[in-house]
Amino acid sequence: MKQRFVLLIGGLIMFTLILGSVVPSTATAASSSRPAKGTYTLDYDILRAEDNSVSMANDYFEKPAKLYVTDSKMTMQITINHSTWTTKFKVKYKGQIVDSTVIKTNAAKDTRIVQFPIADLSTPMISQIHVTVPSYNYDHDYTIRFKPNLKSVKKVN
Repeated sequence: MKQRFVLLIGGLIMFTLILGSVVPSTATAASSSRPAKGTYTLDYDILRAEDNSVSMANDYFEKPAKLYVTDSKMTMQITINHSTWTTKFKVKYKGQIVDSTVIKTNAAKDTRIVQFPIADLSTPMISQIHVTVPSYNYDHDYTIRFKPNLKSVKKVN
């Protein structure tokens, strides 16, 4: 009886080892932070700097974003609504705070499309915004976090 038990346990251990080497890890696949070369759309949330709560600033950004992946880099484009209020949008890229590049402005809709480099889609990216609302005498800088939703990534043809 003891010998059967040892054989059964040994068999289960071998099965687990073999299965583990054949079946790809879903954690590795899910955490891929660099899609293949191409153009994509993806959803994202703007989080508060100090916790994982969605920031009030989340409503200042249109979804989805566009992601451009080349051989050497990833670039994101997002649309900021209330563009006259959100006067600056910067991101942390490779340890440096960098300005986003304005691609297009629509004064009638009060929006602008900005573009910025992104190194890793799997972790929230530190961003800085400056919000000015003259009619309310409001003028503040905020640190927020830009969190892409990897499950929403869709290739654009």
